[in-house]
Amino acid sequence: MDEQQEQFEEAQPQDPTKRRRRVERRYRFASRKQRRLPQLRWWREALLVLLLATAVLFLINPFTRLAQSQATVARPVEPLAVTPPTNPEEGYCLTGDFLDWNGRSTPLLDDGTSGDRTAGDNLYSRTITFEEPGRYLWRVLPCGQWNSAVPEKSAWVFATAPNQPITFTFNPEMPPSRLWPRSYAFTANDTLPARVVAVGSFQPNRWDSEDTQTQMDPSGNGQFQLAYRIPLPSSYQAYVLIQGRDEGVGASGRSMEPIPLEFSTEFPAEMVVIQYDARTDRISVLSGMPWWLSWLGFGWGARLIAAFALVGFLVLGAQVGYSRVVQRPDWQYSAGCPNCQQHDFKRITREMPDYLLDLIGVPVRRYKCNHCDWEGRRIYRRRS
Repeated sequence: MDEQQEQFEEAQPQDPTKRRRRVERRYRFASRKQRRLPQLRWWREALLVLLLATAVLFLINPFTRLAQSQATVARPVEPLAVTPPTNPEEGYCLTGDFLDWNGRSTPLLDDGTSGDRTAGDNLYSRTITFEEPGRYLWRVLPCGQWNSAVPEKSAWVFATAPNQPITFTFNPEMPPSRLWPRSYAFTANDTLPARVVAVGSFQPNRWDSEDTQTQMDPSGNGQFQLAYRIPLPSSYQAYVLIQGRDEGVGASGRSMEPIPLEFSTEFPAEMVVIQYDARTDRISVLSGMPWWLSWLGFGWGARLIAAFALVGFLVLGAQVGYSRVVQRPDWQYSAGCPNCQQHDFKRITREMPDYLLDLIGVPVRRYKCNHCDWEGRRIYRRRS
């Protein structure tokens, strides 16, 4: 009806001056009749909150713990032959080729001296200074009780500089966890000569310590991890080696002959997670996780979803921000021509950037000032 009325009025003879003024009013920027705050639909703001919550949730990624809780923990291919007593009469001793394998001469201490940090914390330690760089062998035992020494085969330690002090630590009572060895842990604060690599029968070239596809990446706080998809379902074995070397970490801890952990996969391309704790020199292998949990917890799933949610939040947030801030009619009206501060504009043909902005939800139009030569874009208030 309005269009018919307008066509009828245009067909009648009118004063040219009056007609020009009416056309100018039609394109007057941010007219007073439209000075209302834009009404946003509630679902846009609700979606904005949902996108932000999704991005934060998937960046935190609680699915790692959830996947671990659903996983099957691998066990040693053979039971560990030795578990040291937790309270031997003579305490614990350190022995090795640098101590002539004397099983009584170098006790580990829990009195806050000789490398032990805290007295009475049930962590037994001793600092030894190595005059010459090299690889040395060592074990921990209840003093004099060789039948209870761990590991079954000798552990290893690397001195990389002359007169290097290295602290050896033994914990006879570890809290329950999925890591092996379960009940105890022994370690040395040396520097490894290369990266750690997960090896086993699951590799294309079995037990290959040079395989770059199975290098373990740091996951924070002294932890290393490898998430690896195994093509065919079967039973496999695995442990950790230093890249290109024979020294490794198995079910009994550091050892020159690591004991493998055995696990099984149930479907093709199942993800298996191999973990190494460098603080205690223990390892674990997790399998049997639901595919979607393993994808979210250890694959790219959580990061991809977080990225998409964050992009959606930024795009929608920009639109909401423009609606709430930039498109305020009172601000539009006060922001007249930057040259002459007048508010009478004439709409002109838009350019490609204007169409692109309009495409992503920023309604712009191009105007020319009727009082000077300025022309540019302004936010356009769409009629509801």
